Amino acid sequence: MPQEILAPQEGFEKFARKSKRELFLDRMEQVMPWGELLALVESHDLSADSSQPPVGLPILLRTYFIQQWFNLSDPGAEEALYESPVLRSFVGVDLGVAPAPDEAAIRHFRQLLEESNLGGEILVKVNTSLAEQGVRITIGTNADAAIHEGASSTEYAAGEREQPGDGDKKADETGAHIGAPGTEMIRSLTKAKGMDVADPLFTGTGALYVAVISPDAQRRSAALRALEECHVSKIQEFLSYPADLEDAPRTLNRDFDIVLVDLDTNPKLALDLVETISVRGLAIAMVYSAHADSDLLLRAMRVGAREFLTLPFNSGAMAEALVRASALHSVTRPQEKADGRLLVFLGAKGGSGVTTLACNFAVSLAQESGQKTLLIDLNLPLGDAAINLGIKPRYSIVNALQNSSRLDASFLSTMLIKHSSGLSVLAAPSELATAQFSDDAVNKLLKVACEEFDYVVVDAGSRLDLQHTRLYEESATIYLVTQVGIPELRNSNRLISLLSAAGSPKLFIVINRYDPHNLEIDEAHLTKALTRPSDWKIPNNYAAVRHMQNTATSLMEDDSEISRAIRQMTRSVCGQPAIPEKKKGFSFFR
Repeated sequence: MPQEILAPQEGFEKFARKSKRELFLDRMEQVMPWGELLALVESHDLSADSSQPPVGLPILLRTYFIQQWFNLSDPGAEEALYESPVLRSFVGVDLGVAPAPDEAAIRHFRQLLEESNLGGEILVKVNTSLAEQGVRITIGTNADAAIHEGASSTEYAAGEREQPGDGDKKADETGAHIGAPGTEMIRSLTKAKGMDVADPLFTGTGALYVAVISPDAQRRSAALRALEECHVSKIQEFLSYPADLEDAPRTLNRDFDIVLVDLDTNPKLALDLVETISVRGLAIAMVYSAHADSDLLLRAMRVGAREFLTLPFNSGAMAEALVRASALHSVTRPQEKADGRLLVFLGAKGGSGVTTLACNFAVSLAQESGQKTLLIDLNLPLGDAAINLGIKPRYSIVNALQNSSRLDASFLSTMLIKHSSGLSVLAAPSELATAQFSDDAVNKLLKVACEEFDYVVVDAGSRLDLQHTRLYEESATIYLVTQVGIPELRNSNRLISLLSAAGSPKLFIVINRYDPHNLEIDEAHLTKALTRPSDWKIPNNYAAVRHMQNTATSLMEDDSEISRAIRQMTRSVCGQPAIPEKKKGFSFFR
């Protein structure tokens, strides 16, 4: 006959002691602001939903927390309540009176919290209360929570989070495990260097690590929801702007890919923070606001923001912004890739037609090469490239040069406008540009442009003041544009002497508006004045050029003598064979 084993009777267990879980729950009973949390939930009248199971809100609220602290799914929470007298006691379930809440009731309550945006508010209230009491919670590898007492709320510093499968790896300070059951969503209030911080949120998918900075709980929660819908891998909340921007680099030194900053609480401080993030290269900076203000957008762009999102968030817009930011952050330039070629159009005299040639040359080069080509209008203060090409840029080269300290490929891309030919253009401003820029700013722009583009064409006008920049270095190619006239040839002679010294750029001489039938200076004298034969001759066709300027259509759209001459120039640059000369048909009339 099998021996009957009697279950131990409570109160008769000689060696009984409280488990760590029971001690933890006892402490949570004391430190959690249960009254405030219940009032918060009741204020949203969640029980008014007719589908809400007849279970008291206090029981459901406490069940919600044990899910987070012990990593329990909805069915897991129901099962745990039946298995553990300790959990039933904490939640307030008496099986002699009523059953524990079932899986459906637990799931329904959790979904109502999420739909009502109560999760974020509960999180803030809990974290604030615990921090004030010097209590922090850690989650171990078994997903059980532990308490650390006595730490001042100003001493907390967010640390790396232990993830499932990390073995005995230590988990640093974390908070209540707030999130959907079955996922590792860990957020808690910590404080570091004057900035309130919430620990990382791990959704287990994707590769981005995003920081969200907003003192406003509602706007911060909206950003979190939008990011979670995009399946971002890690999210860390900052519950305030930094008290001191000098501390921001230390606080944000966590290998963030993206920092998303709320502009509305304190626009000036937020923009200063974005500038610090951008200048220090801490991460890709993105901003968001409830106001689609063009002035605010421009200010954000100037301090380095890469994306400007507006509330309410559109998940598609957020996803696209993240993809772009991810590409900017993660794509590294292959070491073996050479810098793009720098092709500079310089006029021997004002009115030589430099802009017309530079614009059409750049369009032709983009078409003939099929490679990334950029036109920079450096013919300040009165550049006309945008007018010639019929484009209306939002930003100009002035915006780029004013922000040279944070200029990189991604920032430059925000300044550019695309021409229908595929050419990218960094235009001169539409208004008179009176600002002066240093050689260092110009060099930074040219460096970034050549790293990003295969060909960089520069309309330099007649700017000899830039001769100490990369425009005049040995690696550049200068097209000296002149005409058949005494003043032009005199200036050309001087410039050729200057540009023929050792270490000077490669030089091509381009005679513009050339008419072989109307030369007051013959070819021999022309060559003597230039000290060498010209390399290219662009036929004179005043009507075609005037039509281009008036209609903003490129010369390259027509098959003319001018377009063929320019195309020959660009084909020589990209290594393509010359275009065969058209044979003239027989005619009795000459």
